Amino acid sequence: MHAVFIRTVAALILLYVAAGLPAQATDVVTTPHVEARLVAEVEGVPATGGVISVGLHQAMQPEWHTYWRNPGESGEPTMLTWTLPEGFNASEIKWPHPKRLPFGELANYGYAEQVLLRTELTVPAGLTPGTTVTLKVDAAWLVCKDICVPEQGTLDLTLPVVEGTPAPSTQWQQAFAAERAAEPVKDGPFDGHFAATNGNVTLYVVPTAPMAAGSSLQFFPYTKGLIKASTEQKANPLGSGIAIDVPPGWRMRDPERLAKTNEIQGALVVTAADGSTKAWDLTLKKGGVPAGAIEAAASQTSFLQAILFAIIGGLILNLMPCVFPILSMKALALVRSGHTERPWLDGLVYMAGVMTTFAGLAGTLLWLRGLGEDVGWGFQLQSPLSVAILAYILVAVGFSLSGLFFIGSSLQNAGSSLSERSGLIGSFFTGVLAVVVAAPCTAPFMGAAMSFAFTQGAPVTIAVFLALGFGLALPWTLFSMVPALVRLLPRPGDWMEGFKQFLAFPMYGAAAWLVWVISQQVSPEGLFRVMIGLVLLGFAAWSFGTMQARSAEGRSSLLSILFFLIGLGGAVAVLVPPFEPPRVAQAAGDDTVSSHAFAEPYSAARLAALRAEGKPVFVNLTAAWCVSCLYNERVALSTEAVRNTFRDTGTVYLLGDWTNRNPEISALLKQHGRDGVPLYLYFASGAQDPVILPQILTPGLVTDTLKASKLSARSLLRSQPPSSRPRRPLLSPSSARRRRPSPPSTPTA
Repeated sequence: MHAVFIRTVAALILLYVAAGLPAQATDVVTTPHVEARLVAEVEGVPATGGVISVGLHQAMQPEWHTYWRNPGESGEPTMLTWTLPEGFNASEIKWPHPKRLPFGELANYGYAEQVLLRTELTVPAGLTPGTTVTLKVDAAWLVCKDICVPEQGTLDLTLPVVEGTPAPSTQWQQAFAAERAAEPVKDGPFDGHFAATNGNVTLYVVPTAPMAAGSSLQFFPYTKGLIKASTEQKANPLGSGIAIDVPPGWRMRDPERLAKTNEIQGALVVTAADGSTKAWDLTLKKGGVPAGAIEAAASQTSFLQAILFAIIGGLILNLMPCVFPILSMKALALVRSGHTERPWLDGLVYMAGVMTTFAGLAGTLLWLRGLGEDVGWGFQLQSPLSVAILAYILVAVGFSLSGLFFIGSSLQNAGSSLSERSGLIGSFFTGVLAVVVAAPCTAPFMGAAMSFAFTQGAPVTIAVFLALGFGLALPWTLFSMVPALVRLLPRPGDWMEGFKQFLAFPMYGAAAWLVWVISQQVSPEGLFRVMIGLVLLGFAAWSFGTMQARSAEGRSSLLSILFFLIGLGGAVAVLVPPFEPPRVAQAAGDDTVSSHAFAEPYSAARLAALRAEGKPVFVNLTAAWCVSCLYNERVALSTEAVRNTFRDTGTVYLLGDWTNRNPEISALLKQHGRDGVPLYLYFASGAQDPVILPQILTPGLVTDTLKASKLSARSLLRSQPPSSRPRRPLLSPSSARRRRPSPPSTPTA
């Protein structure tokens, strides 16, 4: 109902614009940007009745354009309202296929230079030869360049009534023939299918007849908001057909609309090697897309490069702060196993734990994406429940290291009393825990590897994740396999107990940080539940340790068992009720920009508006659980020098908080080939594409990027004569989209 209301209002607005001012009817209207003319394909009207074609011909000034029936991500289609003699009827506009018209962050579907919008008129029988008929139309259109200008005109055309078939117009016959050739043809040599989630749409076209070599495809949906027009379409072979992967539009990101969308109608434009085009009217049916992903031949990252990047990223993960607590535990384990007969076995089992967990993580990600979830690296930390469970695990490990209870046996006798089996199990689960706590960190080279992995099939995705795990585990495994290095390790002794207890504090610190992450995700009541759960977990650990001590003395304690069960059960129970989000919405900006008072919350609409106004924009996609993000914000983005540079260059800082799931941020990540944060984008004024900054920032890198683009813009402006310098736009395509509701996708006659 809301969409119908908006369309109705839009139609009324355009009709009001067209009819609000009195105008002298004429066959041509000339505005500052468009010459509009009402023309006919024939020289007269048949007295016996039939169908003739008339059209609105628009000739635009250079670099100006008007819009197709689906204008894309901004703009409005041309609307025609006919006033005809009695018995005459007008069809809908017969739209020729459009061109894709990029504009900054957006892209539109429309026409540049000139276009003929054809309408078929049904002529009644019984007209008197020798008389005339007058056809009148109120036309309203939006024409855009750097600004958008709504224009209108009332046009009429008088034609004689003739006997027999009217003669073709010598002036306009070829224009009508070219227009017909550009109209989508029904029943083309293609079968169409599509598969869609709220994170991706795959358009699948199967030719039923041979295609000319070197042909390219582009699909223009008739309905606005199904796919993202700003993403350039790339066709790739898949099975017996051709697949085009594109991000979804706003309609397809709505789960209810997505579930109800069973077909997509549009124009499939085939461009031959010689540049000629042919359009086909095509309906894509839901389903029928072959399993497996597109092997992008033009991909900038090959499989071997992705594997290499994943291994390097895994190696660098060992230097990230989120992994330090686990690496400390691994160091202690190496001391324990270093003087056994087979220390290398401990390293191999640790690697097995790491790689098994990475394989499980990849499988979970693929499963969730198959269900339509838009998830990426670190997805589990977008769930407050997952973060709370991880905090519980780290606190429990810290309790064990502190000596509150033991898993297996005391480390004081680790060199003798620990069996080989229990030691290897500990190594395996140390690897598991290393992967779990590594999720908040994103190392250099990881972004490209992860992006490639999620554009491929399941085997390739799992292979890239295994390579990442191999890189994470490699240093410790190699260390355990080099006898000369193993001999440098100190021998086990009483000192290990004190060192073990010391290692509990990095665990507590990591757990405290996770509790802070939860505070960004849930209401104060939810945070209080988590804190009570930690207290109950401590009570359970104390009871368990008491039970172990009594068992060592040959005594049993039913009371300790009862306390342990009560504490553990209570700790789990407080997490069962659903978490509520923070009471202060992030859209208001309070939570999102608390560490950056000069930042604005990111939204696609805000970015588009700023780009259309010609302002430079810096976009920071971050999350509270992303350690790399927090490091960059503390070290680089929050410094006084960077803040001053933002102010001096007039750069607008947009902060996109991905702590909780946000489809707009997910879409921007996907648009730039990323599946996790951080991502830093700098849109210079007037630039078509953003500068993508590295995942590790320095203040100098940020300030140099902003200043270099500012100096380039000033130099360009000074080199232009005053008359050619850009003026403040009256109405940009993006603001036109905000201010003018969308009319019906097919204008009524």
